[in-house]
Amino acid sequence: MLENMTLKSVSDEIINSHSQQGLACENKEFIQYVIDLINKTPRSDRSMTKAELQSIKKTITTIPTGKQRHLLRAVDNVLFYLHQHCAWQLPEPELKRFHDTQLAWMQLISLQAHDASALYQAYQKYKPIFVQDRPEPNIGFIALALSIEVAPLSLRYWAEVLNEPASIELFDNQLTLVVQHQTPAARHPQQPSYFTRYALTPFSCRLLINYFNSEPDKITLKTLHHALDQWLSRAPFYLASRNVAQWQHCFQQIWLVQYQFPCALLLDISQPHRHVAFVPQRPHPQYEQHIKQIYDQDWVAPAYHTFAAKKVERWPHLALINAIKNKPSSQWQHLLNTHFSTPPPRSHDNIIANVMYYFTYDLIQFGGVRATSLQLDSIRKYTRIYHQLKDYPLSYIEACDHEALMDWATEVYDHFDKDSERWLVYNFLRFLPQVPVTEHFDISQFSSPLLSATVDPFCLSADQCLVTIEALVSQSTGSPLQRLFCATALILGFYGALRRGEVSRLRCQDIIGDVDNPHKFTLCICKTAEGNTKNKQKRFVYLSLPAAIAKLIRIVIHNKRGCLPTTPLLGFNNESMTSRQLHYLLPVTKALKSLWGTNVRFHHLRHSGAHWLMQQGLQLALALTQSPLPLGKATAAMLTEHRCRERFDFWLEGRPFSHVNGGLLFDVIGDQLGHSHYATTRWSYLHGIEWLTPLFSINDNGYKQSELRYLLGIGPLSNDVSRFLNAIAPDYRQATTHQKQNYTLMLTALELTPHLLKKKGFKQLKSVTPQQTSVSEPNNENHLLSLWLAHCNDDIVLTDSQQPTARRYNYQSKELLRSLNTDKQAFSALSEFWALSGRHQPIIFTKQQRQALQQLGPMDFDFDTHTLSFTVRCNKDNGIYFQRVFRNPLFKCCQFDFALQHNRKTRINKNKVLIDKYFATNKDTVSIHKLNTGSTQLNITVRFIPQAPLLFQMLHDFLNASLRNT
Repeated sequence: MLENMTLKSVSDEIINSHSQQGLACENKEFIQYVIDLINKTPRSDRSMTKAELQSIKKTITTIPTGKQRHLLRAVDNVLFYLHQHCAWQLPEPELKRFHDTQLAWMQLISLQAHDASALYQAYQKYKPIFVQDRPEPNIGFIALALSIEVAPLSLRYWAEVLNEPASIELFDNQLTLVVQHQTPAARHPQQPSYFTRYALTPFSCRLLINYFNSEPDKITLKTLHHALDQWLSRAPFYLASRNVAQWQHCFQQIWLVQYQFPCALLLDISQPHRHVAFVPQRPHPQYEQHIKQIYDQDWVAPAYHTFAAKKVERWPHLALINAIKNKPSSQWQHLLNTHFSTPPPRSHDNIIANVMYYFTYDLIQFGGVRATSLQLDSIRKYTRIYHQLKDYPLSYIEACDHEALMDWATEVYDHFDKDSERWLVYNFLRFLPQVPVTEHFDISQFSSPLLSATVDPFCLSADQCLVTIEALVSQSTGSPLQRLFCATALILGFYGALRRGEVSRLRCQDIIGDVDNPHKFTLCICKTAEGNTKNKQKRFVYLSLPAAIAKLIRIVIHNKRGCLPTTPLLGFNNESMTSRQLHYLLPVTKALKSLWGTNVRFHHLRHSGAHWLMQQGLQLALALTQSPLPLGKATAAMLTEHRCRERFDFWLEGRPFSHVNGGLLFDVIGDQLGHSHYATTRWSYLHGIEWLTPLFSINDNGYKQSELRYLLGIGPLSNDVSRFLNAIAPDYRQATTHQKQNYTLMLTALELTPHLLKKKGFKQLKSVTPQQTSVSEPNNENHLLSLWLAHCNDDIVLTDSQQPTARRYNYQSKELLRSLNTDKQAFSALSEFWALSGRHQPIIFTKQQRQALQQLGPMDFDFDTHTLSFTVRCNKDNGIYFQRVFRNPLFKCCQFDFALQHNRKTRINKNKVLIDKYFATNKDTVSIHKLNTGSTQLNITVRFIPQAPLLFQMLHDFLNASLRNT
């Protein structure tokens, strides 16, 4: 969308992107001509069909001059940019042409082969001299060291890094370098500033620390380029000057040959804009309280079909604005904490006022996309669209439905004509994914496909996933089956890397357990009656799960073995898609936000699954027995050689990785994710790059004592290095004096880092991550099952938490859960009872209802016919007692028969009126029998509809217990 936005800067960005790679590109006038041709076709998606491309080329070939050649080359330039930078899907023949472009890039790199080899050997010889002599830091040498030890970036990026002392960060116990994306010429005005992370070696980190401590002057690209030329022109390098692109090609050749980086990954580490990192958030300050509320219904739901959108009558965000109006910004946070700690209640018929409140709250607390603090006028400007939103209500149910939500957003967006107004709407719509109920909103449909794609980066570890599963199954709120389905949704989203809709639509027939391995499952992701896959293609996903997690999945499959194959795996039989999203996906989102940060969404489970799938594949390709990264215990267990092989066994089929075509790895991973191209996986799901370079043996020669002294910041001849080695190296303590003098510490950079973080210089580095979550995978496969059952109740009568005098009917007791395991038809019968008795609404029996039940007198239960019967006098009081007890959701699963035993000597009209008014409805059966003698009585028979003896027995027990607790 954004049809009125100017896109003149796109051509500049295309030329600039080619220039940075040293690739040829046509002039701006030819590039702009092609962009105008593409932009003539209205589009909201990022794709081009073969017919559209042929039409563009046909238009160009009508030009009867040599300009045609330039324009056809410009088409290649533009499409290459759209594919690489804007995530466009292009016709397959055009993608094959990109191999020629990549080949041209590789040829430019290979031209530097001789000098790159000489440069690498000279660097290895000079580095020991540097750490021993310790000359003043030279930006030319620093750029050289960073390009060889960190990544072969363009000097443009290194100039920016050397101007930013805060670029060194400690991320998950790893030394990293933050590299900001260079602002593209073509971008949406509200697109956030992205950055990525690279892994720092200890040497490069110490080099940067010393450089920044010297408080250097700002440098420019020209200054850095000149310094590098000068530095490498002397001994021991003796290299001729080069332009910026040629130096990068030279360093890329080192990474290609010396470190054995594949071409695709070499391009990834060479261009920071190809991946986006994220800042981990800390848990909610009151997460222990919030996690207890994840199953609470924060909406009023008499019935789903009654959710009709209504206009907002009250806008609570105005109270926020009024509260800060006359206060200095330094007091705003205190005001939020003291006066607005509890958000306003959410209205089920229109959630927009509630969303606007959260939007305003975040603007006050965190500022805008670029400014960390906003002026009051700016906050008013960003929120003033609430006047127009009054006419566009959004109900809770519509917000849960992806298509309905997108239609609502499109209608709102199209209401505005001016770019300035659409800019404000776009900014508000971008906030919707931060709200649990609208987290599935897709903002990409509201930005031009010709602009670089946006991404919402985040990744969870397997440890965090396990902690979340335990939180989901162990809450005392939420029914047992709801908690089990929520945990299943999380498992499928994380380990299967499924989209939100794919999790919701997965049917019983779409998941098959491996008969030989209980930890493995095959998922069929395909079109169902409820919707299709994003790319309209069927795919198979192969899972290998930890034993305790696999046990939960097998329980769900086993419980639903008697259901129709087309029944959704999550939820009860015939439960609507909306209901399943509300009750099995929304609590997962709430749990993720409570535990890992408010920006975390359900879709980030897919991001995480894709990230770890890629790491598993790369470890197989690189023949690593375990991950070298500092990971939590559960994540490290997922990355063992055995688990990696098990995950890819569908492809390997028992063969070693060396016996398959390793060049297909990215395609195999893409097939698992439903991606046609690696570019989609890389940009949208593989966040940061600090995890990649440690997988390759960049420095496996160990650390000599001279380098250790440099890293520790002690003198070149200091014997304090012995104290350090004695503390961390047992073999050093046992060595002879002569052996100690020539000792080399054989640790990797990641193994050495924890010891360095205790030393001067390193220990001052700021950590951007909370304490790493690390939990062991349960040894007992029944661990999660036992945890789930431990929070299920044996009792069918529970005290309601909201009304102490009321009793809640806990029909999902442990006894019923055991019946699901033994009775094939039990789940279908339970589903029938659930559907008839209020669905997810709790069944409450108040004190007044229990007293009314007692007033109705004794009841007879017939366990053969599943009926209960009792006899009362036909009067108003008994009619009121009957209504109070039996017009409860619990008894919607019953049929009522009324038999009036009428004495023929009394008038019948009065009794008919009483029955019609207080007892029977038009769905009930009423019969009248005349008596010659005896008093008039009303016999009532309640017939239990579901064919489930256990549920009827539980109903009997519940009513009897209610009578005892009156």
